Amino acid sequence: MELMSLLKNGRAKRHNRPSYIASLGARFTLAALVGLGSVALPSLVTPPAAQAYTSRVNLYLVREQGESFETLVQRSEIIARAAIQRSFDADVLMTDVIVTVIGDNQGISVPILTVPVSRSEWQLLPDVPQWADYFEAARYLVGDEDAAEP
Repeated sequence: MELMSLLKNGRAKRHNRPSYIASLGARFTLAALVGLGSVALPSLVTPPAAQAYTSRVNLYLVREQGESFETLVQRSEIIARAAIQRSFDADVLMTDVIVTVIGDNQGISVPILTVPVSRSEWQLLPDVPQWADYFEAARYLVGDEDAAEP
């Protein structure tokens, strides 16, 4: 509106230069702060997103001379339990753990069990057999003499 009146009258309005520049500077600073504040404020107010992830652990277990398959499975459960607990203890952001125990018998390696478990499930019931998937076919691959005939 001021521009229109200047054009009609053909005269420019004189401003007190130092106060006019100071008011323009203040307006610009205020506009810059408001503009930057709208960008920076959400990052200051909202917390960063949590980084949740899954740990995958493969453990190798050598079968002892004359050890039965059931004993190998029991040892697998023991080391799987320890690995799960260590994984959750080591990192508070860890939400899930998948532990796979691989048995080795004279150079033949086969999975014995795998335990996929979330932190909340483990806190509720820290029991490997509850969450484990067993590979019963491993009994035949490791050459267990006590294996039942198919």
